[in-house]
Amino acid sequence: MGATGIAVRVLAPLLRHKSQDSPVVVLDPAGRFVISLLSGHWGGGNDLARHLARLLRAMPVITTASDHAAGQATASPALDLLIRDAGLRILDWDLLPRAQAALLEGRSLRLWDPCQALPAVLPHVFELLSGGEGDAPPVPALPDADIPPLLAAHWRHLPPSPGLLRLAVPRLYVGLGCRRDIPEATALAALAEVFIARKLEMRAVAALGTVTEKADEPALCAAAARLDIPLRVFPADELARCVTPTPSEAAGRRFHQPPFSVCEAAALLAARADGHSARLLLPKIVVQERLTLAVALASPPATSTPNQS
Repeated sequence: MGATGIAVRVLAPLLRHKSQDSPVVVLDPAGRFVISLLSGHWGGGNDLARHLARLLRAMPVITTASDHAAGQATASPALDLLIRDAGLRILDWDLLPRAQAALLEGRSLRLWDPCQALPAVLPHVFELLSGGEGDAPPVPALPDADIPPLLAAHWRHLPPSPGLLRLAVPRLYVGLGCRRDIPEATALAALAEVFIARKLEMRAVAALGTVTEKADEPALCAAAARLDIPLRVFPADELARCVTPTPSEAAGRRFHQPPFSVCEAAALLAARADGHSARLLLPKIVVQERLTLAVALASPPATSTPNQS
């Protein structure tokens, strides 16, 4: 509670990026206004301001342009909210304002979405471009302030381009097995190396998986923390029941189970823990004889509806 100026001065040195900053609302001294100050969309500040205003019988103060346009009959949804609610991750935040401005002006955006990651929306929001999951996106137009960027959603790595607003689709699940007390940076470095070689997007990783006995392994915990994703652990007997292409007799002996693959089974079970069916995209890869990793690809949700153009 207090003046917005005080809040701005206190918070300014702490701000990093709109994708990372926490939502901040300010209540005026009289308790009449709840002001959404930071992270109104992505962080949920606008919804928080509205919620507090209802509780306090105050007035929410929302200044984002898309919220003011929301009352119009043909208004388009806020693009960052649409992306966030679909569970996607924005890679090119600097292009987002141009895309949102085009929607506010009533123009549609071109969308390349072979993964069907965005739900069906109003036809005037997206012009859907055709393509398969193995295809490359169309070449975007040259940078122009009057031309909105092309949106491209995929779990593969797409090279950055001035006219391409890339969206990571988090459908990759990485299973890991390792020797005890490997250097802390090893797992993340190995993952980055493999992903670069296979042209996969690191921001498309939804979770890591491993055996329960590795839950506190520093290298695995550090990788999960750096990627800001969960590290899911599974008992050895549950992993051993998962059919995989390259079971290991050594792993079976180590955990007193039939031969099984820690990394392959953990990747598949991590995806299934989120309610997905999945298949192995990359079977077991051995890195420097001390770490194994595998990548599973989750299938689109069964209720997914193809976009309409």
